[in-house]
Amino acid sequence: MVLLAKEEQQKKDYSFLLRTLLIISLSYIATGLSQNGFLCLLPFIREEFDLTRVRIGYYSTSFFISATLLAIFSGNIVDKLGPKKNILVGIGCTGIVLLFYGISPSYQILLILAIFAGLGWSIMTPAVIKGTVIVSPSEKEAFFLGIVQASYNVGSLAGASLLPLLAINLGWRMSVQTIAAFALLTALLAYIFYPVQKVNNKDNNINVRDTVAILESENHVEEAKTLSFKDSLLTILKNKSLFRICILGILFGVSEGSVVSHFAVFLSEDLSLNPVIAGFCFGTLYVGGIIGLIGWGWISDHFFKKKRQIGLFIISLVIGVMFLLFSFYFNTPSINPFLIIVSSLLLGLGSIGWSGAYFAVVGELAGERHAGIATGLALVFIRTGMLLAPIGFGYLADLKGNYQYSWLFFSLLIIAFSYLFLSRKRI
Repeated sequence: MVLLAKEEQQKKDYSFLLRTLLIISLSYIATGLSQNGFLCLLPFIREEFDLTRVRIGYYSTSFFISATLLAIFSGNIVDKLGPKKNILVGIGCTGIVLLFYGISPSYQILLILAIFAGLGWSIMTPAVIKGTVIVSPSEKEAFFLGIVQASYNVGSLAGASLLPLLAINLGWRMSVQTIAAFALLTALLAYIFYPVQKVNNKDNNINVRDTVAILESENHVEEAKTLSFKDSLLTILKNKSLFRICILGILFGVSEGSVVSHFAVFLSEDLSLNPVIAGFCFGTLYVGGIIGLIGWGWISDHFFKKKRQIGLFIISLVIGVMFLLFSFYFNTPSINPFLIIVSSLLLGLGSIGWSGAYFAVVGELAGERHAGIATGLALVFIRTGMLLAPIGFGYLADLKGNYQYSWLFFSLLIIAFSYLFLSRKRI
């Protein structure tokens, strides 16, 4: 009887785990569709407002200003209120801002609105990571984080594939209004159907942790309320290994920020691809990201569990090499489109697919109790890179008249940075 009861409890725990991850993943799909789908429309926006490459980069910078400044505070809020409410706020904020995007009369207004869009993402990311960390078995945490992070790229892929087609036929403004409606609907459904259940795992080998156990169990709620933001932050800062990993986030922020901000324009202008094909290649970037998120997470769990910094070093080298490869395309008279697709896939494998393995290290070093604020601190460094990279990448492109120097300089920067922080096992 005891064995049967244990097996039944295990089935319930797995069912709860899968339902929670499904809701979180669907929420992140909507987020990826909204945010990165919009980036595929930048060639249309550039044409309407007659923008330089540097001014294109201003959009990502405006977006990441608020996302960076509020990252730690939003992580602390997630620790106190839990994932469910914050997912509602995060997607809801994004959807409302997108509605205003569609009626923006100038690029300056759009940049101001981007600051508010960053607020939604600032809340959404730690909420999703927190929700995943506290329901995932510890031995499979990186893998499940990779799956959830991959759902963001599924949304990005869908946006990259569909929105340029909608923009060609209906205009970019109607495309934005469409994804805004989808985001708001998803926010409502996620809040209604997000599972809430208490699970006792003391005698359970599955080690499934309740989605709201940390925040809703009486002991943890009291601890979360009495522990001040300052005390939580000081605890994180005293953890030298965790703090170094957070600093490392600058590297990944630079790589992802520069790619997602300029890749669509690079494809359509420097490689002379039409918007639909450029959108397809941009989508391929996120296919690589999906493979990377799941693959790097699995590799981290199975081969680098005790030395995860080695996995992060490999990822950073892949990113640096692919940036370097794109800088050589300008010396080729005619580039095979298939080569561009494969290269986009490999670029996404590193520059988009890094976060599952990275945040698994953050969550592991911080522990469940501080996972939200530790994620927030890591995001400050990541988004600092995302904040600065688009402007620098675009500035170098304007100086040269194309993106060759941008790819070359950033490739050397990423490889050097990864060597200094990872190769000597300082983490």
